[in-house]
Amino acid sequence: MADAFIPPRPCGQTCRQAGRTTNACTTDAKPSFYKRSLPEQCTAFSSRQGKALFASALQHHGLRSFFCLMEQYTTQSEPDYCGISTLVVVLNALAVDPHRTWKGPWRWYHEHMLNCCIALEDVQKTGITLRDFVYLSLCQGLSVQATHCEGDEHLETFRQAVAEACIEDEESDSDKPMQILVVSYSRQVLGQTGTGHFSPIAAYDQASDKVLVLDTARFKYGAHWVDLPTMFNAMRPHDPETNRSRGFALLSFEPVPGQSRDCEKCGDNVCDCPQPASLLYRSKLSADALRREYMAFVDNKSDVTWKDVYSF
Repeated sequence: MADAFIPPRPCGQTCRQAGRTTNACTTDAKPSFYKRSLPEQCTAFSSRQGKALFASALQHHGLRSFFCLMEQYTTQSEPDYCGISTLVVVLNALAVDPHRTWKGPWRWYHEHMLNCCIALEDVQKTGITLRDFVYLSLCQGLSVQATHCEGDEHLETFRQAVAEACIEDEESDSDKPMQILVVSYSRQVLGQTGTGHFSPIAAYDQASDKVLVLDTARFKYGAHWVDLPTMFNAMRPHDPETNRSRGFALLSFEPVPGQSRDCEKCGDNVCDCPQPASLLYRSKLSADALRREYMAFVDNKSDVTWKDVYSF
């Protein structure tokens, strides 16, 4: 959804843009924006109150996935790449080796690497749905538990997912893989401009019942805290693309050694690499039939595992 254009003023004057007084020294009439002020129901992470919430979350052990996510937190490179960029942050936070070079000798996930079961050319125009996000996640070897927020009972399911991803349990955390929570929600419910959006949830403060949203559109909104029930309500509006509510996904990664596949390290032999490589890296725009077949395969299974994806 396009933001309302605030025209520039002549040099030497000031204008109010996104709640700030700025010097405007341009005669260019093209739309130009620099950030937005967060609405009242959102608390900026860097504000005094945001820092207090972080301290409370730390005291109440609500930062389980915060540090690995913050290390990889980045800004999306395209206006409609929120879902793609969020998945890149998650993959790098979970230390998934793509087995494909990024630049030079370095293997690292970047947005352009996810041109597999979803064409990036299409994503640049329309973004992705929660269903598309699940396709892409499975294709990279992640385990996914996705939920559409279509009923009141899903509030408790969401609360449990927040606890799984964010609450530290010293006795049991060492025995279970890291889980990262991603939300697909309507910005409008949060009082923000725009429509659908994806973000990772990095922390939870039990005292205030607020979650920390790492917004990858940092050119627009920075990281901020939101009441957990408000975030749940933001996931309830239907996505017009799927005619289903938006929702959330719990993502985790467990290495699966010994799968036979192409990878830069091992060639065509049975691979001993600790992580699976995407099976559809070489998918081109001409492979739309394969993409549709893969999506139908996922849609027809209630619980898809990496083994299922590999067999496909």
